[in-house]
Amino acid sequence: MKRIIAIFITVSILLSCITGLNASAAQNPVMLEYGFVDCGDADIEYGIYGVADGRPLLLLPPNGGDMHSLDGNVLPGLAEHFRVITVSPRGTGNSDWVEGTMNFETMANDLVKILDYLDIDKVDIFGFSDGGNLGFVFTVNHQERVNSLVAMGSNINTWGTNTFDQIQITYQWIVLCIEAWLSGDPETARRRDIKGMMVGQPKLTFDDLTTINVPVLNIYGEHDMIQRWHSRKITASIEGAEELMIVGGGHSTCFEYTDTVIMPALLEFYGVTK
Repeated sequence: MKRIIAIFITVSILLSCITGLNASAAQNPVMLEYGFVDCGDADIEYGIYGVADGRPLLLLPPNGGDMHSLDGNVLPGLAEHFRVITVSPRGTGNSDWVEGTMNFETMANDLVKILDYLDIDKVDIFGFSDGGNLGFVFTVNHQERVNSLVAMGSNINTWGTNTFDQIQITYQWIVLCIEAWLSGDPETARRRDIKGMMVGQPKLTFDDLTTINVPVLNIYGEHDMIQRWHSRKITASIEGAEELMIVGGGHSTCFEYTDTVIMPALLEFYGVTK
C-alpha cells in the first residue's frame, strides 16, 4: 500500500510540474523581434512582443534590471494589446556598459535612438522604479515622443526615497566604489555605476514636472520605499495626472497585485477594452 501511495504521489508531482511548465510557457509571449541599436558609444539590447502592428508601448525595468525583468507580471497582459518594446538599459543584460555614462539623461537619449531605429514616432510608457524615473526624465526632455506615461514606485530625486533605504543604498555604493578602486575589476565598476544611479539621481524638480502635458498615472505601494508625500507631490505637480496607491503593496511586492489591481488599472488608463 505504501508503495502504491508513493507511486501516486510521484505521478501527481510530475503532472503538477508539467502543468506548471505549460502554464509558465503560456504566460510568456513569443518574442517578435530581437536586436541591438547602435547608440554611438554603446549597443543597446531590445526585444519586441505582442501585437506586431499594435500601438507601441515602451517597458522600462528597475535599477539593474534588463529587458526580461518584467516577464511574467505586466508583460504578458500588455502584450495582448500592444506592441511592447522591452529594453536593457546600458550596463544591463547584453547592452554595453560605458564607464561614466550611467545617468538618466544619457539613457533617455538611448531611447530616442531606439525609437528612431524602429521608426516609432510616439509611445506609451510603463516604467517600474528606476524605469519610472527614466520615464519621467524621458517625458520631460522628449515629450514630443510620448503618448502617455505610467510610473510605478518612482521618484524624481533622492529626497523621495525613505531615509533608511537611501542610507543603505549609499552605503552599498560606497563599498562598491572602494572595491572597484582596489580591484580594478570592470564588473565591480559596472555594478558600482548601476548602484550609483540611485545616489544623487535623478535630478528633476517638481517644477520640471509642471511642463508635462501628456496623461500620467502614478502608481505606488502603501508601504513603498518611496515616501508617500513625494509620490503625492509628483501627482499634484502634473496637471490632470492620476494616481493609484496599492493597499498592502510594498515596492516590488506591488506585483503581487498584478492581476487584481495593476493590469485592470493599466488597461483602463490606456483606454483598452477587452
